[in-house]
Amino acid sequence: MFGVVRNALAVSVMIHTAGDVLAQGPRPSAVAVASAVDSLAARIVTMGMAPAIGVAVVMDGKTILARSHGFADASRGIRADDRTLWYIASTSKSFTGFATSLLADEGVIRFDAPITSLLRRARWHADARPDTLTLARFLSHTHGLDGTGAVVMNAAFTGAIPEARWPELLVWSAPTGSADLVYSNLGYNVAAMVIDAVRPEGWRRFLEQRVYAPAGLRDTYARVSGLEARIAKPHILDASGQWATTTFFKTDATMNSAGGHVSTLHDLARWVIVQMDSGRIDGRQVFPQRAVASSHRMLAPHTRPNAMRFAFFDRQGWAAGWDIGAYEGEPMVSRFGSYHTTRSHLSFLPRRRIGVVVETTGSTASTATDIIAAFAYDLEAGRPDARARVEERLRGSIDRLNAARRQAVVEDSVQRAGLPRLSSTELATFAGRYTHPGYGDIVFRVRDGGLHYEWGALYGPVDVADATSRRLQLNIAGSRTAVTFDDSRGGPAASARLQGITFTRSRD
Repeated sequence: MFGVVRNALAVSVMIHTAGDVLAQGPRPSAVAVASAVDSLAARIVTMGMAPAIGVAVVMDGKTILARSHGFADASRGIRADDRTLWYIASTSKSFTGFATSLLADEGVIRFDAPITSLLRRARWHADARPDTLTLARFLSHTHGLDGTGAVVMNAAFTGAIPEARWPELLVWSAPTGSADLVYSNLGYNVAAMVIDAVRPEGWRRFLEQRVYAPAGLRDTYARVSGLEARIAKPHILDASGQWATTTFFKTDATMNSAGGHVSTLHDLARWVIVQMDSGRIDGRQVFPQRAVASSHRMLAPHTRPNAMRFAFFDRQGWAAGWDIGAYEGEPMVSRFGSYHTTRSHLSFLPRRRIGVVVETTGSTASTATDIIAAFAYDLEAGRPDARARVEERLRGSIDRLNAARRQAVVEDSVQRAGLPRLSSTELATFAGRYTHPGYGDIVFRVRDGGLHYEWGALYGPVDVADATSRRLQLNIAGSRTAVTFDDSRGGPAASARLQGITFTRSRD
């Protein structure tokens, strides 16, 4: 377990930007910062706000704290520890984006190259103009294509269609009519396609050999097979208000370049250090300074006001895999992620040389990651109201937690009271295999008196939302999604429609 660096001295820090003093105050020792942040993380778990929290803090090129609290699997009583692998979701984009910066630094690719020159096997929507789109447009989320289409659904959720075919699935990404920065996974799935096109070993092996290994990331993976026992599981609140482990809907097929890595706190702390210190770690230059600087250079600004603020942090725009923004006026580089109750926060203030990693796995615990990170930054800056701020922020989170507990009780009461039901004969009209060329097959089966579905890596029961309109409801990795079957005059349904996509019953 990484402990606390004991030999750091308290110093005064004065940070200047464009002639202005952004923060001034006595800088606490690394020991003091680490101790206070660790205590906050432990307290949040003890209060029941999160089933588990993993937190790492780095200062001046060293990991001063890396510690986990709570349970990686509460239902089985498995505690989180140094070996716990945290699912980092969209924080994965920082790895993929940096890989493209390395290739650009070597002259293998250009950010301003038309995407058609890099992806020659891709198929595009008839209304798209791919010859006008560059790799930079995909890295900065300004490509103007629908970011919720077949590529993203297969990559992040179902894996129903093999990754080798994903360049063909771009045909289902229609233009949106806007070139604004609109965040989605699509650009980083495309970035992996580009790496595959220029590197024979493919994006996964390229990241292993050229990104993880040089940085000393020995416990970072783009897979789950063989690692299941070490992964911190998603958690939801049960009817008694306690944390209960729920299914982690991830397979190797859905561990993708935009959101598909597991890693330890130790590795994530090293990733912060090597990025914050311009490619240098352990006294060695492991990445070219130019590549690191390029990956942090803003490619496009935010133009929509609702995207310019997240939690306590300002966001100015996007670089190659990173959000570029600020905290309390101090420049900040960050990458967050979330998926089915898991939440990842990774950020650093390069001028102050402090960075924070926070991971958690509870359905109401996401705000805790930002509260902890902001507290670390307030402490390091010597802000006298750091502790008062964190108490105020905690009160808001506790209120939301209590509301979620009450809702869990209500939902359990509704469930026990009974959802609308259909007879086995009626359910049988929905059963069958439904297919779509871009989204794969969904299979509905009648089992144990109810309807169940399987869609690639996803599976689960189907509830009846409205029997009259033949509208049912299934759960996709924690999100309720309506599915409507056509009315075929009492016979088997001919199609099923969900998320605006029509699946046709297979004749097989």
